[in-house]
Amino acid sequence: MPGPVESAPCATCGGAGYVVEQVLGKPALARRCACQAACPRCGETGYVLVPDASGARAQVCACRHLDERIRLFNKVGIPAAVARASFEAFKSYSPDHVAAKRVAEDFARAFRSDKPSKGFLFYGRPGGGKTHLLAATLRWLALEKGVPCRYVEFMLLLSEIKAGFDSGRNQMEILRPLISVPVLAIDELGKERGTEWERSMLDELISHRYNGGLATLFATNYFLDPRAPAEEPGRMVQTRSRDFQREAEAMSLSQRVGDRVYSRLNEMCTLLRLDPNVDMRKDGAGGYWGR
Repeated sequence: MPGPVESAPCATCGGAGYVVEQVLGKPALARRCACQAACPRCGETGYVLVPDASGARAQVCACRHLDERIRLFNKVGIPAAVARASFEAFKSYSPDHVAAKRVAEDFARAFRSDKPSKGFLFYGRPGGGKTHLLAATLRWLALEKGVPCRYVEFMLLLSEIKAGFDSGRNQMEILRPLISVPVLAIDELGKERGTEWERSMLDELISHRYNGGLATLFATNYFLDPRAPAEEPGRMVQTRSRDFQREAEAMSLSQRVGDRVYSRLNEMCTLLRLDPNVDMRKDGAGGYWGR
């Protein structure tokens, strides 16, 4: 007799049991897929009976683990622009893309919370897919492995710290969750103005994570070596502020973050160039938005 017919995976979630939504103005949010609205295994009791030597025992149902992973993902803070970023959705248009995806995916699949893990740092011009891979890594860790993670854009973090001062909060109240989370992704590294106070905040955050052996991921538009300032055709006269901006953009990563932080980045991370010579937001099949 033929065996039982297995039902096809859900067309919405592909069998994952969850979907991730892109809500404008808010971080990415996950929820149970409609196919799991009422758990077919436990009937929403949260427990299933499994046979053992004494007959049967109650065991926590997988749906409760799914709910916990969804809760973890919803605390990560992935931006709406890359809410649906995943390894499957990442399109490789260059050798840089292939290498960067492999590094990110290998990190995510091999990560263990009980073992120090070397993170990664992707550098290159805007639009290469760096933020997509950061988000894809955090998505995999939270939803597939149940690892607590956080995403921050460093300039926005600095703004939050400054706003905290006005309400009587000190920087440690804001930094403490980022210092202790198993995996932290810091986007737009080096984009800040480079003041001593900003560098001290970066140094404090990275030093704590470095000393704690915690995995940290980075993305930056600054290269490892200084570059010539970009030319602007048709502009014969530059304003002082515009000249300063162009010169700042041409600085190396170590010039932007300081030698102390840069030294630690080299020990904490695999540094990999992700600069495919194309801005995927402008030139590549609609970029990564909404995928």
